[in-house]
Amino acid sequence: MVEKNPRVYLFVFLLAFTLLIVLLKLISLNEIQNNKIFTKELPALRGNILDCNNEILAMSYPYYVAYLDVNFLKSYFKPSFDVDLKIIEKNFNIDINLNQPFIKIGESFDRDYLQNKIPTDLLPFVNIEIVEKRTSIKDFGFNNIIGTYRDGKGISGIEKYFDSYLNNKNNGKLQIKYSGYFSSTASITAYIPPKNGNSLKLTIDSRLQTSLYELAIREKEKYSADSIGIILMETNTGKIKSLVTTRNWPDYIMGYIEPGSAIKPIFYSAALDLGVITDKATFVCNGYIKPDPSLDIKINDIHSHGLIDFYKAISESCNVAAVETSKMLVEKYDLEKLYNIFKTFGFGKKTGIEISGEINGILKKPDDWSKIEWAYLPIGYSIGVTPIQLITAFNSIVNNGIYISPTLVENSNKKTFRIMTTETSKKIKKALKEVIDEGTGFLAKIPGLDLYGKTGTAEKKPGSKEYLMTFEGYFEYKNKKFTILIWVDNPKGYELSSFVSAPIFKDVVKTIIDILNFKDDKSIEIVSGVVPNLIGWNLFQLESIKNIFNLKIKGTGLYVVDQEPAPNTISDNIIVTLGF
Repeated sequence: MVEKNPRVYLFVFLLAFTLLIVLLKLISLNEIQNNKIFTKELPALRGNILDCNNEILAMSYPYYVAYLDVNFLKSYFKPSFDVDLKIIEKNFNIDINLNQPFIKIGESFDRDYLQNKIPTDLLPFVNIEIVEKRTSIKDFGFNNIIGTYRDGKGISGIEKYFDSYLNNKNNGKLQIKYSGYFSSTASITAYIPPKNGNSLKLTIDSRLQTSLYELAIREKEKYSADSIGIILMETNTGKIKSLVTTRNWPDYIMGYIEPGSAIKPIFYSAALDLGVITDKATFVCNGYIKPDPSLDIKINDIHSHGLIDFYKAISESCNVAAVETSKMLVEKYDLEKLYNIFKTFGFGKKTGIEISGEINGILKKPDDWSKIEWAYLPIGYSIGVTPIQLITAFNSIVNNGIYISPTLVENSNKKTFRIMTTETSKKIKKALKEVIDEGTGFLAKIPGLDLYGKTGTAEKKPGSKEYLMTFEGYFEYKNKKFTILIWVDNPKGYELSSFVSAPIFKDVVKTIIDILNFKDDKSIEIVSGVVPNLIGWNLFQLESIKNIFNLKIKGTGLYVVDQEPAPNTISDNIIVTLGF
């Protein structure tokens, strides 16, 4: 969880050293008296949030704010100050009202920028305070993951969940003994460097997050959907590599859906493990089933499947087979057993993923069920699951029967346990492969690549013709295993997941493979006097060339978005602009 980065310590040292110089030069006259001790608190910074490749997602940095001490100025006022005050008004584009005790005249990421705009004669009357500013990536769905930080406190997301961890910091102290008018007489009597908060390394891969978010936006427009979400998980580890939603809130942990047929592989795995059926079972589907003969209620299929075997029941998503299997399970055991199956897979309770706001979802207890609730559960109705619950439960099938809790943090303690036998896992995976090879997921097929998956379609309200479509899938590539969940809310003009979420899954897999094949080599040879290409560099990387070039930094942000002069120019001076 703790990311020990030597560049962080270098940054702290440089900050303290810079602050020391500032204080020695800018001790205000109202703080200078003979044989006095001046003590200044050195603000520590909140820890950074990094992705799995050490790219900065959120960071704090020292920010400089200049204040004019009006009362102190008046006590030493002389006519020449009028001209100096006009210069400050012009340089900072402000109006100075000397009826206020203090005037904020400017702020900047660059202390020298502020100081150079202040006339020398007025410097003793200006306090340049160092404050903490925090910035984070807001685009590509990162805002929902990282969350909000305000007034020294995490408000949502990762910032809130790990607030005390990131904020585990101690301010430093600088103590100076001085006498007389000039700061040159000052001497340091004590120095305690600030201790910054802990940095946090996430499992999120920025490359995947960015690309899959852009894909989701395109698909949302293509299908005129209300929203689209994508979760990417490392199968063997439970590490979340991407959390995408086109909504402006994290519905993958705070919203719930009826999963429809996406629940069937999970239900069938339990039925196999409990000996309710075997993979040799057959079913007769006439296109509908009445779960209770005393009620005039039918559960329909898309069409009559006729006589089908266990694998066809899954690959063709037969509702009749699932309801018949549920009836056998309840008759062999009871309703409580059916409830506990879903509870064991993690429905109705939080997964424990490390982000604030996760909800339990909805899983009613048997005492609150209707007479035919048992028939709706195995086809994905009468249950509300969060997307993170669904992918975690499905992942246990393709992870050889091992349930592993999802995590957003590297080196975290994950909950793991066997939830089904390896043999059951193999049988369900065989069915999942048939889904794509010859079943409802046929539009997800990629020649030459073994893909596994299951479609799901749930009508949001009876007769509304509005559907929530899902696709849960799995694939292996270059010794890496990935589990994927896609959910599409109300695509216009479509009634089956086969024609919406299945082809989106195909595009997601292709995107992941493209990124895995891309060689991202940022290493460059630095030659003194030859300007390198710094676009995309972060602050830590810039520190490494400060002893080679005269570097000026403008703007606020995480990465270099512009530079002067252009790369390969012969110069020792570089100006970079930060942004996102």
